[in-house]
Amino acid sequence: MKKIDVGLVLNSANLRGLPLLVVSCTTLVLVLDGLDIQIISLVAPLLTREFHLAPASLGPVLAAALIGMAVGGFALGGVGDVWGRRPTLLFSVALFATATLLGATVHSIAGLAVWRFLTGIGLGGAIPSAMALLAEFTGPRWRTQGVAAAVIGVPVGGMSGAAMATYVLPHLGWRAMFIIGGLLPIVALVVVFYLLPESPRYLATQPNRLRALVEIMNRLEGEERYTTDDSFTLSETTPVGRGTRIATLIAGPLLRETCGLWLIFLTNMFTIYTFFSWSPVILSSFGLPLSVAVRGSILFNLAGVIGGTLSAWVISRSGSRWPTALLAAAGIATLWMISHLLASAAAANAPLDVSALMTAIALTGFVMIGIQTAAYRLSTHLYPTQIRSSGVGWAAGFGRIGGILSSLIAGWVLATVHGAGLFAILAGVVSLTLTGVLMIRRHLQPVH
Repeated sequence: MKKIDVGLVLNSANLRGLPLLVVSCTTLVLVLDGLDIQIISLVAPLLTREFHLAPASLGPVLAAALIGMAVGGFALGGVGDVWGRRPTLLFSVALFATATLLGATVHSIAGLAVWRFLTGIGLGGAIPSAMALLAEFTGPRWRTQGVAAAVIGVPVGGMSGAAMATYVLPHLGWRAMFIIGGLLPIVALVVVFYLLPESPRYLATQPNRLRALVEIMNRLEGEERYTTDDSFTLSETTPVGRGTRIATLIAGPLLRETCGLWLIFLTNMFTIYTFFSWSPVILSSFGLPLSVAVRGSILFNLAGVIGGTLSAWVISRSGSRWPTALLAAAGIATLWMISHLLASAAAANAPLDVSALMTAIALTGFVMIGIQTAAYRLSTHLYPTQIRSSGVGWAAGFGRIGGILSSLIAGWVLATVHGAGLFAILAGVVSLTLTGVLMIRRHLQPVH
């Protein structure tokens, strides 16, 4: 009988074969997650026309999915720790695919809000299980890059949705966007069902799942190296009492780290979702055509992909503390720049400098998605296997609360102080993101 440390085996694996397949599957899910998140903001201008609404009246509809995402993150993150990452992820994808499809059938804003709430539960539940799977299949050398690949899947999905919308909305209408946004995850669900395995680290904490663990470990090695007669351990585990996962997140040495992480997620996602939800409406209100407003969403997401990729590269070489802090400081500056451009145009009653505005939007996307990449990587780093999905889920849940607040507060702020005032306030919000970064003591260290 051999004694096998599952964590050591996974930590020594290269990013190929099964780990690469897991990264690919989880990234695919988050691409579709990102596409679905942005559907409602992309169709918002058409919804206001069809249902005869003021832009601020869309706040509850925009908030419905985000409330669902918070519920999904808080509830299904813990489910992933109890019942496994894979079944929780599959359920979440099936839920958001079905609810998105049914969103195309509504004839009232209230009906749409109901389906967006259910969609949100699925979207919010998918992220913690996907992140936990990804982190637990990759070793320290590749984990930051793997998490970054999945995180930037969200802006890739948003960018793809925005590009798709430029054709679909004028020719097929807003309902077609919901149909496409529901069918694509159904196709992905079939692929992920057949290809994606359960986390060996999770299985190592489940004594009654020994046979499944052996099968996956042999699949990882590409040969029949292990048997059910072997003894499998996980040296990186920390004792966690049953039913105390959430309490552990805010107990003892984790309290300050968790509070800092939740503050980062809350404030950074407030900023990101303000862009996702309100930038097309704000740009349209300045007389810019819908195609230009959608182009702003594309640039925000494209720059976010670059920012997420580069931040992962820098973090893996320099650690996470100062790169993330510098990104937050840069975010404050770019948001002030947008506020100044909007205020100047309004004061002079002159056209917007579209080139400068698009540059500032791209810089903001670079910074905000870079910060979010670092935040998700920190969420997989700060917590042990038994509470990792809960840790990611609760952090993501606080991020969704930030998104909910953006849908409700940003709409009111927009109606009160207009676009320039909104972006000035966002600069203040990002200063709180910087505070959260500096609160965390156990940042990622460089990987050599």
